Amino acid sequence: MNRNLERRRDFIGSILFVIFVFILVVGGFFATKYLTSDSQKKQIHKSELNKIKVNSDKDFVYYDNEVTICEDPDIVHKDIIINIQGTDTLKELLKKENDEIRSSVKKISESEVDTSKEILYKDGDIFFTKERNYASYESSKYLSIVITDGEFNCYTGSQIKSVKTYNFNLANGKQLSNETILGFYSMSIDDVKNKISTKLASDQEEFGENSLINVEDTLNSISLENAAIYFNKAGKLMISVIVKTNQESYNDTIELN
Repeated sequence: MNRNLERRRDFIGSILFVIFVFILVVGGFFATKYLTSDSQKKQIHKSELNKIKVNSDKDFVYYDNEVTICEDPDIVHKDIIINIQGTDTLKELLKKENDEIRSSVKKISESEVDTSKEILYKDGDIFFTKERNYASYESSKYLSIVITDGEFNCYTGSQIKSVKTYNFNLANGKQLSNETILGFYSMSIDDVKNKISTKLASDQEEFGENSLINVEDTLNSISLENAAIYFNKAGKLMISVIVKTNQESYNDTIELN
């Protein structure tokens, strides 16, 4: 009786062992196939992206000629390099704009100072300069570059003036217009303004009467041509907006889709 039980146990144990080994073999096969396939897809995708680059060893966006103007606040003048074929005209435009920004620097020691005003910022001996800040976002399909321009003076510090964007299709390196991008989502510039208006109305309730948002002036400053629309790293459609108030203007980011 005991021998029969032992035989059954041995038999069942052998079957379970075979099943276990089978699962390991089959599971390992499919896991290896999936991981290898995923790795190959990433390599192929990287290879396709490199085809539209000027320099395949560099990122799509990098910087050159960086010069620290002052550290408090942190102001750096630098040239942006867009590493995409067919962008020579845009590169020349941005280079010209950056040259103008560099030439805008004025020193406190070489300027006529208004003695009735307190100089709050003395670092770097900077009396005035134009500023430019960059942000770039690479998603699976698009590359977006956000450029924010402002001005700094030693009395009041930095103030934002404008924001603009450049968007590229990573499948072919072509620059995308706002009209084309909004067409992807069957949206118009009026739809965009409605979303901005809703967001600003909500913000106004939080701010109260201390800071009054000028919704009309904010919306009037936005057009199809100059709207700072871009894709974030997750591929979400966004817009960067200079919000006008009864005090200083500020920059806000709003999701559109």
